[in-house]
Amino acid sequence: MSARQPAATETERILAEIWCDVLEIDDVGVTDNFFEVGGYSMLMQMVRAQIEERLGIRPTLPQLFIYSTIRSCAAFLDGSTPAQEPVANAPEKPEKAEAATSAGPEADWRDTDIAVIGLACRFADAEGPDQFWDNLVSGVDSISRFPKKSFVTPGGSTKEYVPAGGLLKTPEWFDASYFGYTPREALLIDPQHRILLECSLEAIEGAGYDPDRFPGLIGIYAGSSLSTYTETMRARQQEDATITNWDILTGTTSDYLASRVAYKLGLRGPTTNVQAACATSLYAVHFAARALLSGECDLALAGGTSVRLPAALDNYRVGGITSPSGTCSPFDAAADGVIGGQGCGMVVLKRLSKAIADGDHIHAVLRGSAVNNDGRDRAGFTAPGVRGQVEVIQAAQHAAGVTPSSITYVEAHGTGTRVGDPIEIAGLNHAFADGEPREQPCLLGSVKANIGHTDAAAGIAGFIKTVLAVEHGVIPPSLHYSEPNPDIDFAAGPFTVVTEPTPWEPTGLPRRAGVTARGLGGGNAHVVLEQPPAPRAREHSTQDQVLVLSAHTPAALDELTARVAGHLTDHPESDLRDVAWTLQVGRRLHGHRRYAVVRDTQDALRVLGGNEPGRLISGDHARDGRAVALLVSETASWQAVQRWTALGLKPDLTLTPDSSDAQLQGALDTPGRVFLEIGDSRLLARLREQPQWTPDHLAITVTDPLAALGELFLAGLPIDWAQAHAEQPRRVALPSYPFQRQRYLLEAGPTAQPSAPTTPTADAAPTADADVDTEQTVSRLFGQMLGLPKVDPDESFFDLGGDSLVAHELLGQLEQLLPVEMEIRAMYLAPSVRELTALIEEQMRDVPAAPRG
Repeated sequence: MSARQPAATETERILAEIWCDVLEIDDVGVTDNFFEVGGYSMLMQMVRAQIEERLGIRPTLPQLFIYSTIRSCAAFLDGSTPAQEPVANAPEKPEKAEAATSAGPEADWRDTDIAVIGLACRFADAEGPDQFWDNLVSGVDSISRFPKKSFVTPGGSTKEYVPAGGLLKTPEWFDASYFGYTPREALLIDPQHRILLECSLEAIEGAGYDPDRFPGLIGIYAGSSLSTYTETMRARQQEDATITNWDILTGTTSDYLASRVAYKLGLRGPTTNVQAACATSLYAVHFAARALLSGECDLALAGGTSVRLPAALDNYRVGGITSPSGTCSPFDAAADGVIGGQGCGMVVLKRLSKAIADGDHIHAVLRGSAVNNDGRDRAGFTAPGVRGQVEVIQAAQHAAGVTPSSITYVEAHGTGTRVGDPIEIAGLNHAFADGEPREQPCLLGSVKANIGHTDAAAGIAGFIKTVLAVEHGVIPPSLHYSEPNPDIDFAAGPFTVVTEPTPWEPTGLPRRAGVTARGLGGGNAHVVLEQPPAPRAREHSTQDQVLVLSAHTPAALDELTARVAGHLTDHPESDLRDVAWTLQVGRRLHGHRRYAVVRDTQDALRVLGGNEPGRLISGDHARDGRAVALLVSETASWQAVQRWTALGLKPDLTLTPDSSDAQLQGALDTPGRVFLEIGDSRLLARLREQPQWTPDHLAITVTDPLAALGELFLAGLPIDWAQAHAEQPRRVALPSYPFQRQRYLLEAGPTAQPSAPTTPTADAAPTADADVDTEQTVSRLFGQMLGLPKVDPDESFFDLGGDSLVAHELLGQLEQLLPVEMEIRAMYLAPSVRELTALIEEQMRDVPAAPRG
């Protein structure tokens, strides 16, 4: 509290009396901040009521938040301060936006424009962008509500509230095997980190890129909410000695969020964790766009994740921001607070000029963005300000080169709080007051009414919603709005809350939108989005195409096949050459593979649907580094040979009908060699007659070139797919990878995994003569360290998912249980249970306690 200063005017004296009455304090200084002497938003409404009663003036709540000291409020009420504070250092207004009716390929795009080329998300009731969009357009309220609860306030009265939240269905389920995690490792990683990892993979494959084959640098900018999983791990650590502080640090803190994705997906660009409270993920979008423009990376992922387990649904308190009714009603008279939500969203960004040149699918164009902070120019640390919001919106519009009057939709922060919404609209009204005439109002909405406030993922939720609206030309309804909040001055600005799915075709302008996110602590972010350029027209293709699919497991491969067939059913207008191209170059490569040569979409549906099983060819013999030999007939042309080498094959041998048996035998000495026959060389029969021929050798005859490509794909050979197409196709959005998830949830109570190995006391320490089953002990430790219920005694520790760090822990546990001392190299010399047991028993026989080194 500041040093007491007495009231200098009658209005200051009256305000001081009102404050003391409402705050139940004896004295207050005229320069004290209302929110720093015990005030909060509900009490501010009581202050306003007394001001109206005693002074005959009814200020708006945003005005009371702006003028939050007695002195500044009295000056405003007396008329010595203007009703709106001036905005300092506002950027110059851009020239009036050009009146373009469509954003075609020849539009005057700028070098600073950024394309949004990939999307992935998981929100309440939505496993991906398509389902999210369907829910939004249909006006689905995805909030889960539970029976009312009651509690007694400190004053003795009973209050009721509805526990509610936008909850994910199975946030603890994860495909650990896909990412090379052992069950134990997966269990010790915060679920919000796991979900971000899966969404990152879905986003980049949704953009049509395989990180392993992308020629440039890929960056990632992401943030998360505070981990509640840390508390669970700390509690479990008291019972389970195998959970270390290192596990907790690397598995739950935000420091390792982005770097985990970079490691598992092989991203070599900037890897940055972003934290800006509720504005985190929109800040991430801004920083990712700047990194692209500065040349720090060629592709950038941006987003955020927020998953608390268990979900905090019992956090209502009087005077807080949580809704007691269990409903989020942005901008409405019935608005009574925020509903929490879980979720994750990731987008992939690329410079627009490059995206157009590369034939990427462009969902929307990011024209400009800005971030800032309110500083101390607000009611308190947790209160929002107006000046900072106005300045960040104007800065983003200036960066975008557009005028406010050219923007026809705004996705607001819109938390549904009685005071926060009026403050936000006051700032929007000021920022959009450019004096330009409007042909139509600017529609307004907030996704928080659908899925709740997803904290660190809130900005990306609004961003993805708006990207989809810009792409589809429809604005979804903003739910639970019927009567405007009386403290919102809609008449002072261009905004109208959209309450029905609304076709979006503004007269004389492209579809253009603003997205706002605000963070506790004063952070502000705003971006300007625009409809994507229309792709250039091209001739229809009647050429056959080879569709290639790969997955980590046979079950995933079957599900992926079904997903692609379902996509073609739902999108019969899809150009098959684009579908083939995206599958060929835009997906990670796995060991279980499948291909089909098809004529058109209907033919593809028949084959993928299993109606012609002989044409859907599967294999599990993909292997890196296979040697290739060409079998060239006497009639084969040099151009035919060159065509196959141009496809990326690097043959180390060329055999002809004149080749001797010795030469053939020499070729067969290389295990797994692929023999590609160009023309009828009559060599394959001779090769199969050789004693060195094994089923591991592969023979491919070029009768159908596309089928031969498919066979090379099955074998695992790298293919330059661009050489297989007469012109560059386009990437299209296709179904994401079908993760084969399992449940991994560490709970505070006793659980089966991970369980602590029994640590013997000094008196009971086993010796070489003790009745100890060494193999059983080693097998149990393998299972505990890897989180596996059963371990094959002949399978390698590293094939089961172990790494050097886990191996160190395992050996440390062994040294406590058995009279041995072993170096880490022992795990590489004897990686299976059986081999390590033999090594231990040999050491125990020879030397009771072998010295290190």
